[in-house]
Amino acid sequence: MEDLLQNWADYIPSHRVLVISAAILVALVLAYRSFFTIQYPKNLLRLGKKEGISWSAMRKKFHEDSLTVFNDIYENYSKKGKAVLIPVFGPNDEVILPPSALSWLMRQPDSVVSSLDAQIDGIQLQHTLGHKFAYDPWGGWIIKNDLTSVLENLAAIMSDELDASFEANFGSDVENWKEIDLFPTCRALGGQLTLRFTLGDSPEGRRLCRDPTFVETCYGVVDGMLDAAGWLASVRKPLKPFLGPWAARSMPPKIKALEQRFEPLFQERLRIIEEHAKNPAMEKPKDLLQMLFDHAAKDRPEELRSLPDMTKRLAVMNFGTMHQTILTLHNLILDVLDSNREYKTVDVIRDEVNRVMGEGGDFSAKNWTKANMATMTRIDSISRETLRLHTFLGRAVQRLIIAKDGLVTEDGIHLPQGAMVSILAYQCQTDADTFKEPFKYDPFRFSRPREAAADSSTGKPGLNNLSFVSSSVEFLPWNHGKHACPGRFLVDFEFKMILGYALTHYDLELPESYDGKRPPNTWFVGFGIPPLDAKIRVKRRKSA
Repeated sequence: MEDLLQNWADYIPSHRVLVISAAILVALVLAYRSFFTIQYPKNLLRLGKKEGISWSAMRKKFHEDSLTVFNDIYENYSKKGKAVLIPVFGPNDEVILPPSALSWLMRQPDSVVSSLDAQIDGIQLQHTLGHKFAYDPWGGWIIKNDLTSVLENLAAIMSDELDASFEANFGSDVENWKEIDLFPTCRALGGQLTLRFTLGDSPEGRRLCRDPTFVETCYGVVDGMLDAAGWLASVRKPLKPFLGPWAARSMPPKIKALEQRFEPLFQERLRIIEEHAKNPAMEKPKDLLQMLFDHAAKDRPEELRSLPDMTKRLAVMNFGTMHQTILTLHNLILDVLDSNREYKTVDVIRDEVNRVMGEGGDFSAKNWTKANMATMTRIDSISRETLRLHTFLGRAVQRLIIAKDGLVTEDGIHLPQGAMVSILAYQCQTDADTFKEPFKYDPFRFSRPREAAADSSTGKPGLNNLSFVSSSVEFLPWNHGKHACPGRFLVDFEFKMILGYALTHYDLELPESYDGKRPPNTWFVGFGIPPLDAKIRVKRRKSA
């Protein structure tokens, strides 16, 4: 016995470092699980648990084939009214609510579930631009509160840019077809047009929106924001404050480049503010940037005269107006050409433009009114069908639960603070119980019932719930409820103008090697990605 005790006494000092290290490691693991991970309730279903699939294996499957994972969730959980916890990109988890929970979710106050915090978690602006640009997004409030009242002014500004932007990117040759890479062309074309209504209603603004270097500088900032957000999505939350500066290391030079090119316009708008204060009758630019400066002059004077701050406000606005809009425009053009053989889509668009805008298509500013846009039901349907079938976002209405006590769902599941919830968008939009031939692109799927329900006395289309800008549980690209995308009305104008102008002034077709069919989209970690290497052929129409 004495020998045994002596051996044990000798063992302890010699292995003290190992024992203490193990104890510290266990303590750190327990602390991390207690304070830095979300503890979900046992009555919340876990994807794959019933089948005996490990969480790490399920996460790997999501990374490799997220569309199949989403389809499985929709059929086995969402359509049966069940919420389920799933692994998503990186180390993150998310609670997928069933579509039947949408109305309940929309009723929750912002102090309990936050759309803003969900956006911040996804975009990580606090690391790429700074804390106040993430948590004080007053530029977005301007669009939400004032955009509808100035839509026709913005459309008039953009209409003046159509000729220049299309000639620069599609060319003017009426004899020979030209094959173009569609995505970079959409970036250049869409970027120029978008920047025109953002900042182009002044001499310096017009110069900038026609400067390809400035357009690419704007995209460089947007791309940098996306790159940093994608990298940080693979990082656990406690580490983001430490790794955020590294992930966003490319942003300072990108912002500085934008700042340098923006400065002449910045100084121009400051002079306009000062001159208007002396002479209120003076006419000011009617673009989004002037709305931004006017608001800053009134409510954010400390930012108004800061070139770095106003540059970053412009960057946030560009992120909202340029990124997903260009991806959708890319899909839209491919869908029109793909469906043309069966539906004569191009001819229908040309006929509608001539009917609304006058024979030959009068694209002058006076014709771009809300009333005219509302009667373009077929282009409206084409755009809506593209968003339905070729959505970029696999999940919609993301909300972060911020209430300290969490939130209890309608079926009694207690979701803790920090949990992210969402609803599957693509599967709702391609449900065979809702849509006939749901995976077929039917350009007039929504215009047919709207025209059938039109007011016989006025000719106004009916069923506005099927319009491009409306949202519902069957159509979620815009989010839903009070936090639905406020810029969707401007995108509606933008797509009708671009598509109408393109097809009345140009012949477009897919390359012969495509045999009339567009290349398919692919899915990557929950996002629908268009074929970025797709090409089309263009030729200026002699009659244009």
